[in-house]
Amino acid sequence: MSEPSLHGWTPVWIRTTGEPAVDWAILRAPLADPFFEQTAARAMQHPFNQLFARETPLDALAREGEPGSSAVPDGFVFHMSRSGSTLVAQMLAALPSSIVVSEAQPLDAILALRRADRLSDDAAAGALRGGLAALARRRRGERRLFVKFHASHVADLPLIARAFPGVPWVFLFREPRAVLRSQEATLGAEAFATTLNGVAEDEYGAGAVAGYCQAALRHAHLGRSLFVDYASLPDAVLTAILPFFGIALDAETEERLRAVARRDTKRSGDFVPREHPAAAPRIDELAARWLDGPYAALRTLAAAPR
Repeated sequence: MSEPSLHGWTPVWIRTTGEPAVDWAILRAPLADPFFEQTAARAMQHPFNQLFARETPLDALAREGEPGSSAVPDGFVFHMSRSGSTLVAQMLAALPSSIVVSEAQPLDAILALRRADRLSDDAAAGALRGGLAALARRRRGERRLFVKFHASHVADLPLIARAFPGVPWVFLFREPRAVLRSQEATLGAEAFATTLNGVAEDEYGAGAVAGYCQAALRHAHLGRSLFVDYASLPDAVLTAILPFFGIALDAETEERLRAVARRDTKRSGDFVPREHPAAAPRIDELAARWLDGPYAALRTLAAAPR
């Protein structure tokens, strides 16, 4: 497939089994869903994409990111999981002329290929630049671009910063017991208590979240970073995150963002920072063992001007 034939096409999936390949589709609507996979799934239901969806080798992405064609992000959103990142992404998406790429599988696949040593740093950085350029094609004259990553991607910050030097990033965090209670509520108490390869599911989950926090602390020096506590949302989007990303609001836009904040994208009703009731002994034990230390360090960073 020649390079011009990809004009207007968007990578919706990267297959990582065998030789990596990119599936492309035509997206006829802006990226307005809370998660990219929702937009991609709807696009793939269109008869045109079912009949004519295209496939290329992974290196086709690098051409999308060549100088003059790559998208320059205005900001990145990282998080420890269950810490308000969906709300922040939706408020950013409500800004005029903005695109938010939210937890897109193609970016996740590129980072996974690098972690598996199937791509070099240079190849992965080029694929990230090209992948984001293709994901963020301007459909309605958009001027701003933000990326919300999966929680685990904070560990990939050195590579992401190499691909996109100078882009400011935010890390959202939350009181650990509330995070673990939220995980338990989503998985169900029985699933949360199961074991996998001899390791309790709740232990694995707490250790994974601790790893995200530790990675954020370890990489805090990479570029400009801002640490934001879930408890300060949604106001912190207006008072801290947007100014950090260099964005000033007029009264009309501020009201539009406040309207988004009055909707909770994961349940009905207004968004209110929710702290779960007193933790059960097991959750309290896990939080004390894995997360209280990193949480205290994150709070210190959030309080310190950077």
